[in-house]
Amino acid sequence: MFNLTGQERQVISFLITVALLGLGINFLAKRYPAVKVIACFDENIGKIDLNKADRETLVSIIGIGEKLAQHVLEYRNQNGDFTSVEELKKIKGITNYRYEKLKDLLFVK
Repeated sequence: MFNLTGQERQVISFLITVALLGLGINFLAKRYPAVKVIACFDENIGKIDLNKADRETLVSIIGIGEKLAQHVLEYRNQNGDFTSVEELKKIKGITNYRYEKLKDLLFVK
């Protein structure tokens, strides 16, 4: 009835397979509409909380030495917890250049 070549039969088989696969996916999408979140990632993973960091933790950050860590701790003791990372600019020894290097390594809750 149909005089199809082998290649034409392969193309038709492929198209039928894709159509059936699409129908199956459509059916499953309607049957199970919502996917539940099983994991949530925090944007602050790997960063250090300025309000909880102790001297050793601060010194472990590249760009903060003993003296600067002490200035950060003194500022926190005198002024209370940091409200933003940008507050670091108020600390003696933190230049704009140093702040730009540190801001992505720290966060404030």
